[in-house]
Amino acid sequence: MSIISAFAGEGKMSVDKIVISIQGFWVFKEKPFFREQLRETDQKFPKEWFTGDCKSSRTNTDSITIMKKKIWITMLFALTSGFANEVEAGIAVSNAEPSKPNIILIMADDLGYGDLGCYGSKFNSTPHIDRMAEQGVRLMDFHAASWCAPSRCGLMTGFQANRRGLNLAKRITVAEMLRNDDYSTALIGKWHLGMTKGLHPLDQGFDYWFGTKGSNDWDGPNPIIYDAFKNAPESAWKTPLYKDRERLGICPQSQFTKRYTQETVRLIKRHKDKPFFIYLAHNMPHVPVFASDAFKGKSRNGVYGDVLMELDWSIGKIIDALKETGIDKKTLVVFMSDNGPWTMFQEFGGVANPLKGEKGTGWEGGGRVPCIFYWPDKISPSVNEDLIVNTDLYATLASFAGVKVQDGEAIDSHDISNLLLSGASSSRKKHIYFHHQPMAWRNGDYKIHFQTSDRIRNPETGAMEGKVVQDPPLLFDISRDIQESKNIASEYPDIVQRMTGEFNNAIEALNNGGIYD
Repeated sequence: MSIISAFAGEGKMSVDKIVISIQGFWVFKEKPFFREQLRETDQKFPKEWFTGDCKSSRTNTDSITIMKKKIWITMLFALTSGFANEVEAGIAVSNAEPSKPNIILIMADDLGYGDLGCYGSKFNSTPHIDRMAEQGVRLMDFHAASWCAPSRCGLMTGFQANRRGLNLAKRITVAEMLRNDDYSTALIGKWHLGMTKGLHPLDQGFDYWFGTKGSNDWDGPNPIIYDAFKNAPESAWKTPLYKDRERLGICPQSQFTKRYTQETVRLIKRHKDKPFFIYLAHNMPHVPVFASDAFKGKSRNGVYGDVLMELDWSIGKIIDALKETGIDKKTLVVFMSDNGPWTMFQEFGGVANPLKGEKGTGWEGGGRVPCIFYWPDKISPSVNEDLIVNTDLYATLASFAGVKVQDGEAIDSHDISNLLLSGASSSRKKHIYFHHQPMAWRNGDYKIHFQTSDRIRNPETGAMEGKVVQDPPLLFDISRDIQESKNIASEYPDIVQRMTGEFNNAIEALNNGGIYD
């Protein structure tokens, strides 16, 4: 209830209760504007107004009653004198809690660093995402894992996914953390973290799930090769859709984005009056890529561009729904990718330009991905170059929601809320790159590779391809050579030696429950 409503008699709070609930008027009596108003009250109104009896200046009154009534008259005068905002800001009704933001976390699947207009693409049309980036914080050095499941595990738990013994069923996921703090929680889209007891989305903190158990290429032509994506019809993939624990049936590939968007908008409207967390994990643009009829053939970049155009449309519909329900300024929206693009599938995959590498590799293009934070009137527009990892979202969302991370949880998560709200620097300086095995290590501007690969399999045959052990390791200055094209290991043997030791220490920490950054 606002103080204006109370003064107007629209609420149940009496003046006496207001005075008591604001800790008397001690909270704001020292404000210069209020002291001046008290003086003007004394001058403008007869003294008898502050007593209980106009015939007697002291009848039925004492100093407390006089003070209460003087405050009442003063605040009314302040409201009519242009001080309403300051008066309201100075009053805190007893037991009032700060409002918790709604949180919508949107993840694209296999979207490349160079696939969006706001990240330099000249081929794909993404105006809604670009507008989010323009009005929010665009992270330029944001890293996920280089592969689907580890990326999602790290996001959900705040743990580096390759920690020895990490058991998702025994961890408190970000959804569980928020649900325990009275959030409504929903997963719309791809899960990819298990369906057995204890791992199912409904066992991991989500009140509701509508989506697929894993990737959209699981139930189709085998082996997973380029020719299948080029020649097989959409009906060749029979990916089932689930609602909670019920298998609904096959969903055409071209309908995933549309159906997920409709479901997300429905939840926004349904839960607009209570804090909610929606994790929207799109299947697209993971191969096979298909767009709905409304977007088919509409882009300048073939079917992949059509799919991105539809993803961008989805973002626009979600932002529109937030505005229509009046909760856009109460809602944090995060957009990101789970890993780099599957460039080896040519026109059916994205690009990591200007980075080297793709999904499943230790090069920057394998895990450095787009990430945008959007929250009107809370987060000021900026472009940030600090090192951030997707595990950092756990502690950050906890901070925004006003939730304490439980001891022993999310130990690899750094809170970047101050970076987003006030431009503070990231506390993270180190990062380890994995694809089933430890591949590379980053500390500040330098990155060292101990194993490399250009792709994980042959796109023509599906045969797996091995990694190349780099001995001596490769060293790059990422701040000057983002394409990792100039090996400077021979010039800086001391840095190679130091970072090799750090890399080994990090692996030991991951194997034994320690902290590596």
